[in-house]
Amino acid sequence: MKTSSQVRLLLWKNWTLRKRQKIRFMVEILWPAVLFIGLVWLRSANPLYQQHECHFPNKAMPSAGILPWIQGIFCNANNPCFRQPTRAEGPGVVSNYNNSLLARFYADLQELVLKDTDVHQLRRIWTELSSFSDFMETIRHNPSSVSGRGLKVEDILKDDEVFTSYLLRDVHLTESVVYQLSNARIRLEQFAYGIPDLQLKDIACSQALMERFLIFPSRRGLHSVRNAMCALSQQSLQTIEDVLYANLDFFKIFRLI
Repeated sequence: MKTSSQVRLLLWKNWTLRKRQKIRFMVEILWPAVLFIGLVWLRSANPLYQQHECHFPNKAMPSAGILPWIQGIFCNANNPCFRQPTRAEGPGVVSNYNNSLLARFYADLQELVLKDTDVHQLRRIWTELSSFSDFMETIRHNPSSVSGRGLKVEDILKDDEVFTSYLLRDVHLTESVVYQLSNARIRLEQFAYGIPDLQLKDIACSQALMERFLIFPSRRGLHSVRNAMCALSQQSLQTIEDVLYANLDFFKIFRLI
């Protein structure tokens, strides 16, 4: 039998079968049409959008450490997609959260526990704080025992302090005024209950208030410092106070008191 005759016979057979089974014939026609209409509707209801390149944060294995492993599980639970490569894709980097607050705290805690020098440093800090607390109790309940002693300003500055150079270079005070101010003594009993609520400008322009907080080597030094400080603005005085606080060595203060 020729090929054309076989094809014609096959078509006649299928057509006869569909005529006899009309329900099957309708299903075979309607089912692809329904699928096609459904696909067209989904395409029109959800328009296409451009998806950028995705970089997913890696999840560290338990061998990388407990904290990176836990952070990789909980912080990446929703599998966020980033447009740019993440930090952990670089060589030698395990976790994307090495700079997180929790990771830094964990690293500092490990370093603190494992290094004996830090433990000794903490013990030293605790001893100094205890002595400072005892001193504050003394000046609160018996201020006369420390009255008039004071701490010289230059003795409580850091070894690499920039306070005096700031006064000379930026505030443009004379060397004599800076010398008198550096050699003045701070009356600690005036700070037994905290920093007084006074404006720096009022203290700088008042001889009585300045003598209340500072002890100068001479009356001439007091007048020269008051005249130089009173000429400055409140903002400049506040900046001088901030620079002074930044250059204080609290370990020296604890040792001297």
